[in-house]
Amino acid sequence: MTVPVWPGLGLSAAGALVVWATGQGTPRGAVAGFLVSALVVTGLGVGAFAPLAVFVLGAGALTRLGRSRKEHRGLEEPNRGRRSVAHVGAKLALPALCGALGLAGVGPRDAVSLVFVAAVCGAFADTAGTEVGPLGGGNVLVLENWRPAARPHGAPGGVSAAGLIASGLAAAAVAAAAWAAGVLPSGRAAAAAAAGLAGSLAESVLARTTLGERAGHHGRNGAVSVVSAAGALLARALGWVRA
Repeated sequence: MTVPVWPGLGLSAAGALVVWATGQGTPRGAVAGFLVSALVVTGLGVGAFAPLAVFVLGAGALTRLGRSRKEHRGLEEPNRGRRSVAHVGAKLALPALCGALGLAGVGPRDAVSLVFVAAVCGAFADTAGTEVGPLGGGNVLVLENWRPAARPHGAPGGVSAAGLIASGLAAAAVAAAAWAAGVLPSGRAAAAAAAGLAGSLAESVLARTTLGERAGHHGRNGAVSVVSAAGALLARALGWVRA
């Protein structure tokens, strides 16, 4: 039996209203988020709203977590963390593409769903590390000439213990939502979480390179989704992904 998409569209609209009303995104950012969500639930099914909601609402919550402390240290996100169209495009362009592919019936459905979840896992892992890392105190580790070096929080490509733990939990939360909603079976959901965490770590390496500097913040965010998706597809091709 075909499940109607109207509930998913309704949830997408409600989510966009929450994002706008709570100041998590600009009005245009909220509209862009609604369009992405609507495309995803139409192309991949209503269940795909669950991992997307975990990322969007979870990212907003983590941005507000310890805000005064982050502001005091000069580590808060610009515009008090309100996501704009550029943020939506950088983090969710690939998930939106997966929705479009699902709607058009292009590509194996299991592979498209795997890419979708892995990309969202990477997006949330990256955001969680950025937002929670500064709350842990201490320094971060960066790679300089491929050697680890301690630097203050805010250094490009910095990784901290608190941020790494938060990234892993964030990727796991998205994957768990995808499994619970029937988007992916447990083995593939676990692979998507692992690929998402790997993608967020790859961004830390990229940030210290000339290419990463030229790509800028949004370009590196987009790269997280691509690397996460590529990692998940590689695991699938090598037979590492269990049902």
